[in-house]
Amino acid sequence: MPAALAGPLDRVRATLATLTFAQKATVIALVLGIAVGGFVFVRWVTAPTYEPLFSNLSSTDASAIVDELNAEGVSYQLPDGSGTIMVPKDQVYSLRLTMAGLGLPAGSDTGYSLLDEQGITTSEFEQQTTYQRALEGELSNTLEAIDGVTAATVHIAMPKDEVFVTDESKPKASVLLQLRPGTDLSGEQVQSVTHLVSSSVDGMEPDQVTVSDSTGRLLSSENGAGAGSQAQADDTSAFEQRLATNAQNMLDRALGAGNAVVTVAASLDFDQSNSTSQTYSYPQELPALAETTSTEQYTGTGGAAAGVLGTDGAAAGQGGDGSYNRESTTANNPVDTTTTTTIAAPGSVERLTVSVLMNSAGGATVAPGTVQDLVSNAVALDPARGDAITVASMAFDTSAADAAAADLAASAAAEASDRMWSLVKTGSIVGGLLLLVALVWWRNRKRQEALADEDYEALELEAGDDLDPLMVTSTRDARLDLRTSAAIEALERQRLRGEITSMIEAQPDAVASTLRGWLAESRT
Repeated sequence: MPAALAGPLDRVRATLATLTFAQKATVIALVLGIAVGGFVFVRWVTAPTYEPLFSNLSSTDASAIVDELNAEGVSYQLPDGSGTIMVPKDQVYSLRLTMAGLGLPAGSDTGYSLLDEQGITTSEFEQQTTYQRALEGELSNTLEAIDGVTAATVHIAMPKDEVFVTDESKPKASVLLQLRPGTDLSGEQVQSVTHLVSSSVDGMEPDQVTVSDSTGRLLSSENGAGAGSQAQADDTSAFEQRLATNAQNMLDRALGAGNAVVTVAASLDFDQSNSTSQTYSYPQELPALAETTSTEQYTGTGGAAAGVLGTDGAAAGQGGDGSYNRESTTANNPVDTTTTTTIAAPGSVERLTVSVLMNSAGGATVAPGTVQDLVSNAVALDPARGDAITVASMAFDTSAADAAAADLAASAAAEASDRMWSLVKTGSIVGGLLLLVALVWWRNRKRQEALADEDYEALELEAGDDLDPLMVTSTRDARLDLRTSAAIEALERQRLRGEITSMIEAQPDAVASTLRGWLAESRT
């Protein structure tokens, strides 16, 4: 063994020899704890980060991919039952290429990729069916990209083309959406789904698309009642909430938080109407576009008899000279035409009903009439429209709030108690460890002092009578210094003896040759 390591190892052996069994067990436990902690930390640091290789796999595809990963010796994880396979981050893209070369997952061959499998002997019916399947697959993949949709299934009903048919049937579609737990599509999102599907199929109208979720709830029907009704309900609720929030904020400032409750019920008109009107005006200052004047004049004598026919059939009149003048004028004047088209936007307010309830036990000093006027102005109440407001005052039932506050206080107290006991436990453990370390140190200290005393006693026995006069004639301080120096010298001698003994045990041949060299030098 090298001499550089012999000394430290001897000191370690000497230190272990001075420890008791309990001290050795403590040291071994500490070393094992540090080793285990270091091993766990290294494993945690060097553990690879996993990312999804494929998601929403069928059981057949997942089994085939797992078999391939096992064959290649790649580590993987199956976090849940949703058909997701996790692999190390640095191998995701290479494994995807490898699986694609093996045709996995097989369920991904949907959409327009089905058209690549057609041969030259494919019939027209097979071509039409394959195209419909491809279109359905593409729509399903597109809908699955919507946030909150985990899976989508689209079925399209295409009418047959017939020659001698006047009433053409329109294509229809049905969509089944599997939503993520806790996700609910809004009316706008459902309308987006219907328009997306209808725009992808030639001749399909949005009202011909039916949308349902995996629970069987109808989100949008063929007549469009589902999505439209939901959107109208959402708009009405948002309008009511906005008015109620305005009034509630004002009352909280005046009466204090929790002393008043405002509820608004609105009736909105979502019908859209168009009206067109035309008006004509005649500008007097402008000249006529076209004007025509016609004049007739006649002068003559011996005109025919004229008069009123009598009872005997003879005319009651006399002949004589006759003449007349006739003049007519036709003018085409410019006319201004104004056409006005008015489109009434949906969502106009038909009627508002507001209810205000004040807490009589809250010490509010505002008069109900003042509250009624304030809330009416805050929500833009219009009595001519039939709007109504009701203000009432009564004591609020605060038992539920008090119970909730008590529960919160109890929960906070329990949490504080748990934290305190956790600190106590942690402190006890740390204190116990510190106490154990202090005890081990104290026992080592006592043992070293005992060894020093034993060495000093041995030194006294060796010195014999030579030290007695010195000890008698010296003072207490001198005796203390002498004992200290003697003890140090004894310990040094003991250390040298130990090192020599260890060297002899470790390298007897080298020590023997060294001693022979010394003896030869002394003889010469």
